[in-house]
Amino acid sequence: MKAAAAAALLAFAAWLYRREAAPELAGDWINWFGFETGKPAAGQDEAPGIIETITAAALATVNTVTGTDASSMTTSPAGLAHLHQFESLSLKPYRLGDGGATIGWGRYYPDSGMPPPASIDRATADAWFAVDVVERAEKWVKAYVTAPLTQPQFDGLVSMAYNLSPRSFRTIADAVNAGDDPEAAALQYVRAGSNLERGLRRRRASELAMYRADPNTYG
Repeated sequence: MKAAAAAALLAFAAWLYRREAAPELAGDWINWFGFETGKPAAGQDEAPGIIETITAAALATVNTVTGTDASSMTTSPAGLAHLHQFESLSLKPYRLGDGGATIGWGRYYPDSGMPPPASIDRATADAWFAVDVVERAEKWVKAYVTAPLTQPQFDGLVSMAYNLSPRSFRTIADAVNAGDDPEAAALQYVRAGSNLERGLRRRRASELAMYRADPNTYG
């Protein structure tokens, strides 16, 4: 019984992997479960749904077994410094103008959820940041990116994932997996016409420059 259950789980995980890495191989039954297929998310406050979270966990497990570059990578000190630069530290919540507030190193609280604390200390901000880099960013890069990656490419994608919803980030991952430069996909997410556009364009430009950096001189 246990062997059968394990085989079924592996078969499902393999289907998920095939569906994400090469949808054309998954067959017409790809839409059985009504999964998203990389449609842009409306905003940063769209938290991943349960199916999205389960799918990411299964994909990350399969990618670890198959040995994708991303599955064994972590954000470098240069990548963490880049995130610190763009997130900035705030020990009190501040509003972004997009329906939510952030505190610490960019921990996001949508207006539709629990309110942020009135204040935190630096140690709390740093502890949250360590968790958020893994759960908000690295997790989705490891799940969705199957193409070979250099360290600066991984770091650039982590920064994008940290700033975007998983659904939005997946369109960038799809471009990378197709062998394309992610600029066109990344520039979909600059909140054009809003008061955030200038800062987001600057961030996307920095992330793309990191992604294209020479790994031999990076860091």
